[in-house]
Amino acid sequence: YGQVSLVGWDQGFFQPVASEAWVGGGLDRNEIAAVIQRHLSEVRFCYEQGLQQKPKLAGRLSMNFMIGPNGSVSVAKVMNSSLDHTQVENCIRDHLKTWNFPKPEGGVTVKVTYPFILRRVSDT
Repeated sequence: YGQVSLVGWDQGFFQPVASEAWVGGGLDRNEIAAVIQRHLSEVRFCYEQGLQQKPKLAGRLSMNFMIGPNGSVSVAKVMNSSLDHTQVENCIRDHLKTWNFPKPEGGVTVKVTYPFILRRVSDT
């Protein structure tokens, strides 16, 4: 997984850090990363909203979430963040709660910690 550059009118940059993701059984890390890749536009939307209010917004955000036996996200929360921007953090969390993942093997609940790096392209 390389860097994902989201160059647009706001010059935002977003990088999911799949290599640092922690997955607790039932699903492969790559399966989770594939779903996150499909939803990057939602994360970008949240970050762009924050950039409009705070143009120098940048930081690392780690999300903690649980994928239920049916593949839906049952719980999602911000584990830690250096963004210091509650609206962006909550926006990403709320979108994450709507994502559907593959059904975990064995009908288990999967615990995931997934970090993201958000910063402007000019800062990379």
